[in-house]
Amino acid sequence: MGISSILNIARSGITQAQVAIEVTSENIANVDTDGYSRQKVVFETAPVITSNGISLGTGVKVAEVQRNYDALLQKQIVDGNSDYGESQVVQTALDQIEPSFNELTTDGLGAAMEDFFGSWQDLSVTPQGSAERQEVLTRSQIMVDTFHQAAGSLQDSMDNADTSLEGITAEITDKAKNIASLNNQILQTERLGGNANELRDQRDYLTQELGKLVGVNYAEESDGSLTVTLSGGQTLVQGSSYGTVSTQANAGTGLNDIMFTPIGGGASADVTASIGGPDNSLGEIGGTLQVRDEIVPGYMDKLDELANQLVTAVNTQHASGYGLDGTQNNFFDPTGTTAATISLNSALTSEKIAAAGLNPLTASGPGDNTNALSIGSLQNTTLTFTAGGSTSSSTVGSYYNALVSGIGVDTENASNTTSQSESFLKQLNALRESNSGVSLDEELTNLIKFQRAYEASAKVVNTANEMLDTVMGLIR
Repeated sequence: MGISSILNIARSGITQAQVAIEVTSENIANVDTDGYSRQKVVFETAPVITSNGISLGTGVKVAEVQRNYDALLQKQIVDGNSDYGESQVVQTALDQIEPSFNELTTDGLGAAMEDFFGSWQDLSVTPQGSAERQEVLTRSQIMVDTFHQAAGSLQDSMDNADTSLEGITAEITDKAKNIASLNNQILQTERLGGNANELRDQRDYLTQELGKLVGVNYAEESDGSLTVTLSGGQTLVQGSSYGTVSTQANAGTGLNDIMFTPIGGGASADVTASIGGPDNSLGEIGGTLQVRDEIVPGYMDKLDELANQLVTAVNTQHASGYGLDGTQNNFFDPTGTTAATISLNSALTSEKIAAAGLNPLTASGPGDNTNALSIGSLQNTTLTFTAGGSTSSSTVGSYYNALVSGIGVDTENASNTTSQSESFLKQLNALRESNSGVSLDEELTNLIKFQRAYEASAKVVNTANEMLDTVMGLIR
């Protein structure tokens, strides 16, 4: 081995130290970049040669620039994002619904029903009083309006959830498109022997964001590309190609169905049940479908059943009594048996309110108050309610209180689930940060180390140069 070999060894040291400084600089520059994984230079000795019967090294070379990456942790973060996205959507919807059924801070439907029955009790004291009769009409209309408001609040929640599906599906398709593009860039870069670590980080981060939108499974292929499938098994991304997710109005319900167009085109398929059904409700799209198709309709069924039983019970009793004009009629419009359609009988006037059990035009003496008392007592009468496939017996007040309580419990559970999902996700991200994140202290230490290695290799060059000067001096 001659002086030229010493220079080659020094040159390799300078070159590789420079690469290490570049990688360290890249880490420092991306300390705040979302999804960035710390990179590390892996050195190995250059090939050994034999000189004068002695095995001697020929310097150093970079084996690879390695990124600190944990595949299992990445999978957990993607799944954690899906759980968090779902619970967050459900909680937001319930937080918007709950105020409409908060009987503690506002006079809601429960108070309106109490006032309605209370007005009948007041009428029973003075069954012929015009002020009392007008009070019954006023309190009845307030109760009807409150039913409408509660139903409107639930319908708004359903409509908002349905509308938001358009944005969510568009975002899913956009994320799939970007992942497919990164697949292609990674493939081309690595085929040319380049380093695609940053591109892989971007792809991993996009996969995490996609997981928040919809439940996905993914696997890295042998060529380095990522294949992504939906929870129903449909292939969303494969290589540089991707499928699309969109919405289409259902002709029967008017609500949006989730449509999937496969890679390469072809007929779109309805994947509403598999992408966010009861067994696959993951991500924002699953939570949104859960709100639209399960949670809010369940509340609406119970509210409609309450309106139906109230209308039926009051109309049955009212029709058995007599107004001041001797007529018998329904109090509510019999066709309005839901919370959204409940209304007073359009032909009803204060004179037609049937407070009497006997016809005042044919009975001896003034009209009595027995029917007003009977209608007022309906507040404490046990009725049979059938909603959501279950049957229960209770008063209208108890039934409504159970509905309010159920909404409160669901809201609290959703809040707790969201908090737990968020805490778990924070733990996963903190673990990823400790494994793959950039530590400025560590990078600054490495920077000094590689800088010194660069200087030391340069010193070897100077030493070899001095040796050459000595040899040249001998020649002269």
